[in-house]
Amino acid sequence: KRTSGWSSSRAVPQGVIPFRSGVIFTQRARVEAPLSALLPAGSSSNLLLVLSLCSHRINSAFLFAVKSKKKKLQLGVQFVPGKIIVYVGQKRSVYFDYNVHDGQWHNMAINIRGQTVTLFTSCGKRRVHADLHFKKDEVLDPHGSFLLGKMSQHSVQFEGAICQFDIYPSAKAAHHYCKYLKKQCRQADTYRPTLPPLIPLLPRDPSASPSTPQHAEPSLQGLRNLTTPSTAAFLTITVSA
Repeated sequence: KRTSGWSSSRAVPQGVIPFRSGVIFTQRARVEAPLSALLPAGSSSNLLLVLSLCSHRINSAFLFAVKSKKKKLQLGVQFVPGKIIVYVGQKRSVYFDYNVHDGQWHNMAINIRGQTVTLFTSCGKRRVHADLHFKKDEVLDPHGSFLLGKMSQHSVQFEGAICQFDIYPSAKAAHHYCKYLKKQCRQADTYRPTLPPLIPLLPRDPSASPSTPQHAEPSLQGLRNLTTPSTAAFLTITVSA
């Protein structure tokens, strides 16, 4: 088992604000890293994502995107009002009826396995399956890049707090995802979070669109630069053998 923590003694990037249980992404945030720094070469799109987050602005931003060297979208999760869209390949996607943009904390797991994508909530008590309608597993480009909070450098930015973002590229019991949640992120989808929204939920940003350039910070050569050692919680990419 290998775990990559996003912690470093270096300064936190402008636009990213640490707090006691994670980090807050503002409109000016930009975090990008070579995919090879996070996942081993030859990794497929079969993954389990364990997430704990709170959206602060209603928009249609990507939580993250994996792009090939040729800038083709290989993997991504997008939050649009009332839906979660999961992309596996540029032209393959599924969606789930689920509203992240309500100012509450959300704990969930997204399991991508073969032709099926499953959204788990309520610590696995609720699950919804969707079919990708393709047979071949896609191998992620080892020369690609990982962007957190965006689909591209100039697309709309995810704005909100992230307590946990874990990627497990090996088989895990997705319906038991709450076992992998950090203690401070365990709100169990009660919608009575122990950590209230840190800023009021903001309305849809009329100026934010894929064609609207955003302020770009220098690219990071690894997500270990995201938080400081003083931060109580660290976001991790967990690689399990």
